Amino acid sequence: MIKKFLSLIFIFGLIGCTDKMDSIDYFGQTPPGSVPVIFAPGTISIEGRLEHGLSFSLDGKELAFGILNKDDNSGEIYYSKKVNTNWTRPIVFEPLKNKCVYLPYFSPNGKSLLYAQSKPDTDNGYTDIWMVEKVNDDWNSSKIIQAPLSSTSREANACMTYDGTIYFSSNRNCEGKENCYTADLFYSKPMDNEQQNIEVISELNSSNDEESVFISPKEEYIIFCRYTDNETWMDLYISYRDINNRWVEPQLIDPAINSKDWDRRPFVSIDNKFLFFTRLQIGEKGLTESDIYWVNTSKLFKPFVYNSLSDITVQVGEKFEISVPKDYFKDIDDTSLTYSVNQNQFDWLNFNSDQMKLSGMPSVEGDFELTFTAIDKSSNRADDKIIITVKK
Repeated sequence: MIKKFLSLIFIFGLIGCTDKMDSIDYFGQTPPGSVPVIFAPGTISIEGRLEHGLSFSLDGKELAFGILNKDDNSGEIYYSKKVNTNWTRPIVFEPLKNKCVYLPYFSPNGKSLLYAQSKPDTDNGYTDIWMVEKVNDDWNSSKIIQAPLSSTSREANACMTYDGTIYFSSNRNCEGKENCYTADLFYSKPMDNEQQNIEVISELNSSNDEESVFISPKEEYIIFCRYTDNETWMDLYISYRDINNRWVEPQLIDPAINSKDWDRRPFVSIDNKFLFFTRLQIGEKGLTESDIYWVNTSKLFKPFVYNSLSDITVQVGEKFEISVPKDYFKDIDDTSLTYSVNQNQFDWLNFNSDQMKLSGMPSVEGDFELTFTAIDKSSNRADDKIIITVKK
């Protein structure tokens, strides 16, 4: 039953990616701290109305978000524009009026809006990815993104990078399988202005649902939603690219952000300062409330292993000195990490964090576990272990 319910609300995942700019007026709201708060209560997030997903445009002067009708799972996209110093009242996005649409997302170049639209005769349970383009500052007609991105399956949400690569979620891996509702993450790179070569992101997918994907425009990190368990339900996860361009093991986002409700549809501001997401309250009778929240990213971005040091073999009684990669760890919003090593456990070992040098003269043979630690300005930490093997 859970899987069926997940499949019904899967299509309402957030997308959002944009380019960098100096500053954004976030609808006149006071910036939040490290604890999530409802975004623009009474204006964007209205009690009793089911909002989901939010995206700001490239220049920060346009805003789009979704509204869900829980009676039939149909959706509308609402839109607001900043004129001079004031935001207009959010209303139904005119180019998509009277259509069943979800999940608005402004492309990094600011010239298009990606969204999901219901397939005909599917009771709003299946969607394709569509795009509406801007011509001479006016929104034009919309069009479906054709195969191979489109398929007979459910393509529920999409997000774009600077080079036009589209990351999206789909249950196409369920084709030919009975009672399969699980969604996975995919990407498609453009060739000759068309999306080609659909690739599954195997490092991030599991036996549970992965959806509501947000990709940073530079592809430095990816945030998505995954079903965790029957206590916290849907939670937000994050992964980063390492020096070999591989996605590292996805990490559950800090419990200061994730809750026991359904936390989904992430979107990060252009300056990486704020995370927006949707929190859904699910009761015995289904979805009862859905609001857009936002929080600063002090507990979102943490150090991660970018360029790990390999295991080391040294000789007993001989001095050694090894250069530790200066980019061993990275942090999206902090370039001045504090490094340390559990060197006090070994009287023959020394680590110089200023020069990033590991040296010593071991006196005994054996295998020794060394833990490197990086701490950022928000006291977030990450560890990485290597083995030093001492031989005769």
